[in-house]
Amino acid sequence: MSKIIKAQNEKFLKLLCIIKKIAETTVQRRKNSKRGRPRKFSLFQIIACLVYKVKRGIASFRELEYRINQDTEFKKSIGLEKSPDYSYIAKLAAKIEEDLLQAIRDVLIAEINPDVSITIVDSTPLRSSKQDKEAKIGIHVTIGFYKGYKLHLLCTGKEEVIPLFWILTTANKHDSTQEELLYRAWNYNSKILLADAGYDCNRWFDIANRLEIKFVAGVNRRNMRNEENVKNRFRAENIKFLGTEEGKKLYKLRMKIEKLFSKLKGEYNLENIRLRGFKSYKRHTDWILITFLFEQFLRKLEGKKFSFAYEWNQ
Repeated sequence: MSKIIKAQNEKFLKLLCIIKKIAETTVQRRKNSKRGRPRKFSLFQIIACLVYKVKRGIASFRELEYRINQDTEFKKSIGLEKSPDYSYIAKLAAKIEEDLLQAIRDVLIAEINPDVSITIVDSTPLRSSKQDKEAKIGIHVTIGFYKGYKLHLLCTGKEEVIPLFWILTTANKHDSTQEELLYRAWNYNSKILLADAGYDCNRWFDIANRLEIKFVAGVNRRNMRNEENVKNRFRAENIKFLGTEEGKKLYKLRMKIEKLFSKLKGEYNLENIRLRGFKSYKRHTDWILITFLFEQFLRKLEGKKFSFAYEWNQ
């Protein structure tokens, strides 16, 4: 048992080295002319605390403060004598999320440098507390009606399945309303975008054509009377393409995003019914995905292949 604990601690220490490198790179890239007293805690220390919160499955900042103060090895590894006050961590976390989270994500993706020629877009339901007044009622094909939120995600679709961009909405928002994911795929110079039948609408095909992206979506039969009389030329071409061997083989890659959602929910506790409020759920999902990117960068540096297996099965 002691060997297992030691191995886990060594892995986490390596992860902290990655966090420090990314934090320093982010600070160097950010132009900041503000002057004043030096910060009591560095960007590295705060990000390390937030990743520690994800990895230890800690629910609140009060608990995080308590657990950090109990973990002498973690405090020593990031240069802390005592944990910041829970309210101070919350304040700094909000500041990072507002000003630096996108930059941190971009630096991580640039360092991982995944193949973005094929990308996938999809959403997954995130149930919340029944007492959450900000959550809405939505419907999903497997769980039916539920109260909560929805994570809309764009990821790569080849050897490595890396999250590129994500949006959290309430559960009542339809997948096809999140066109920003299509534009983000274009920003990453993606050539092919895969999606399920929820995105099979004229608007997505028209935008994809203007952006010169090959958009391959499952056929939404409830959105048409007859496949042979589809008026939109691009949708009609998509239906024919899905009937070919090449189309069938390509569309199977879409299942990779479903496996990614499964890993995030099973290993990282992405769906947390204890959370209340949109901001709380957004913070929860943001730091889980950032932590996932940190770990994928570490795997790449170690020369390990991408895997959907849970950490304890690798």
